[in-house]
Amino acid sequence: MFAGMSLIPESAWNQPPSAGTSPSPFGSMTPAPHAANQGAPPLIFFRVMAGVFCGVVLVVWTLGALTAYAGRCIQKRRSKLFVYVMAALNCLFIPYRTLLGVFTFIVLSSVAASQEFELMSAR
Repeated sequence: MFAGMSLIPESAWNQPPSAGTSPSPFGSMTPAPHAANQGAPPLIFFRVMAGVFCGVVLVVWTLGALTAYAGRCIQKRRSKLFVYVMAALNCLFIPYRTLLGVFTFIVLSSVAASQEFELMSAR
């Protein structure tokens, strides 16, 4: 949305009211436009916000893909350290990913899980 807003030409922001509009029913009660309120907002604002939002989306998608890969590593009983790192990162996102991370620590610290990871690494 912000990227689209930054593509609007500055002249489109400064359109005077059309001549065919009827006067306000409130007469002189409508405030006069202020000089500070005229003109387009700076285009850099929209482009910076678009960049920030794109960056946030990219980070969230990357963390989601890495979490899915950590689940695949658990399924194959490989890369226990990577799974622990992803569990710790997931603890930052409240509430569901925190639960996922905490339960990952609980399950992987059990004796049975340690034996399974050691058995698969020996192969």
